[in-house]
Amino acid sequence: MVSVTLSLWGVLPIFLKLALDYYSAGTIVWFRFAFSFLILFWFLFLFRSGCEILFNPPLIGVLGGLALAANYFGMTQGIHFSGPSNAAIIIQLAPVFLVIAGVVLFRETIRLRQLVGIIIAMSGFYLFYLDRVRNAADNLNYSIANGWIVFAAVVWVFYMICQKKLSVKYSAQTLNLLIYFVAMVALVPLVEWGEFFEGEITGWLLLIILGLNTLLAYGALAEAVECIPLSIISILITLNPLITLSGMWMLTTLGVEALPVENIRWYGYLGGIVAVSGVILVVTTQYKKENLG
Repeated sequence: MVSVTLSLWGVLPIFLKLALDYYSAGTIVWFRFAFSFLILFWFLFLFRSGCEILFNPPLIGVLGGLALAANYFGMTQGIHFSGPSNAAIIIQLAPVFLVIAGVVLFRETIRLRQLVGIIIAMSGFYLFYLDRVRNAADNLNYSIANGWIVFAAVVWVFYMICQKKLSVKYSAQTLNLLIYFVAMVALVPLVEWGEFFEGEITGWLLLIILGLNTLLAYGALAEAVECIPLSIISILITLNPLITLSGMWMLTTLGVEALPVENIRWYGYLGGIVAVSGVILVVTTQYKKENLG
């Protein structure tokens, strides 16, 4: 199951970049949540339970939904202003921010391995950043993109804090249902409704693929958490930027014109690999600590 999530999240930035040729970020993100909510609602209504959370939603769950909506929108904007590979790498700041939030807000103890992991990750991020600054087609758009992606990483941390507090009382799929609903409602003002009538068959196909990606990736992750140690899941999920990088490299090599050429040099790829390696060290140390506790 976790391999499904890994693959889906790895190709997600690429499909988002393609969809942005047809729809605005707000329209895409709203459709992803609306599509996922409707299917999950009927699945839980017919075969399981949990829909009652919509009638008496916990406040922290509503806040979590708003945070994830902001995360999706920020990430999509980051892809719009830069590209799939840049967004996939820079968003890996989120797990690092989560560890820092644990130390600052919850007085958790940071371990030496986590500090080493953060230093390695930051070195990789900086190396990747140098490559992008020197080779990006538009440095202003690149800076705007990074602002959106860092924003997405920060609000993801808030979402994870909300999720962790609620997970002791509600099942993962029930929480997903509430979060999808809140996000769907919150994003309504950002939807360009006319785009649905102007979109071609290719655009609609991309929207459906993105909706299925959201539903299946989070569904598979929820199931995987029940039978696979979190340390293993965290390692595999953190590897998804490497799928994005390799996928974009292959598509660019094959001359796919629908995607922009990213012009990543060897030290950019090296920086991406180093950053991911540092993040893996951070998250695995975190989960080992939780299991020992």
